Amino acid sequence: MLSRDALIGNVLAATDKLVQQVGQGDWSSVAKTVEQRRMFLEALSSEPQTGEHDFLQAMRAAVAESDAAVAVMSKAKMPSVSTYTPSQSSASALTYGPGKR
Repeated sequence: MLSRDALIGNVLAATDKLVQQVGQGDWSSVAKTVEQRRMFLEALSSEPQTGEHDFLQAMRAAVAESDAAVAVMSKAKMPSVSTYTPSQSSASALTYGPGKR
């Protein structure tokens, strides 16, 4: 069994991995990562230590909010950042800055 610190680290690492997968549009990997994160959170919650109730409740709420956002995004199949092509006006603003065209 993993230590509490390792479980917390794994929940956070899975969240980071999930952000990367969504950003890259790697939807085939997202479901597996969501499930792994849930498993780590369940293991962490299985034996809460004294004074951890608020921490675990906040972590569960954050994971639930993240899961809901992923569900909405996966339905929309949002394009990854790498496929975004800025318009000429926004590209100019990025290149020259405001008022420097």
